[in-house]
Amino acid sequence: MTVTRILAVLALLVSSAAMAAPKDEVFAAWEAMFAAKSYRARIETTVNGQVFQQVVEVVLPGRMRMTGGPAGDMVVTPEGAWMKPPGEDWIQAPAATSALGKQFLSRDFIEQAKAGVRSVEALGTEDLEGKPTRTYQVEQTMTIVGVESSSTTKLFVDVASGRPVRQEIESTAMGRSSRTVQTLEYLADLKIDAPK
Repeated sequence: MTVTRILAVLALLVSSAAMAAPKDEVFAAWEAMFAAKSYRARIETTVNGQVFQQVVEVVLPGRMRMTGGPAGDMVVTPEGAWMKPPGEDWIQAPAATSALGKQFLSRDFIEQAKAGVRSVEALGTEDLEGKPTRTYQVEQTMTIVGVESSSTTKLFVDVASGRPVRQEIESTAMGRSSRTVQTLEYLADLKIDAPK
């Protein structure tokens, strides 16, 4: 009887460790992305039948440039934030917009993203543009600026670097569904300055 209990406990521990492993691998990939310090995301979002394309460049800590999309362009630096609505000149962004932009560049945001993960499933391996990736399905719920969003993400992690290289995100927020595809590249020489 004692041997049976020990085997049952060992089986439970092994299955728990196996279940935790995909989540640990996804969290490690997010940490590798944060540690890279600079990257570019090419983003295509489909919502309500409309397709928006945007490029987001990030240099940590504290610098981001967004170009394209329906709201226009935005730059965030430690000194402030600026917006360029379509067809207009650059203007200083309101303090709330600046704070929101900076939120996405912080370690706290990574921790919030981790806390919102409900489940992770390892899907296997897949070639992406000739490079091997590990793929995962991530179920997540987050609240950003008071709005709750639920998402299912297919995450592609480059085997060689351990960093995310693509995300296919199906999300729902405020009763609306959207699909976003992000392709990520890591650039050591990326520079972001305030607009002139």
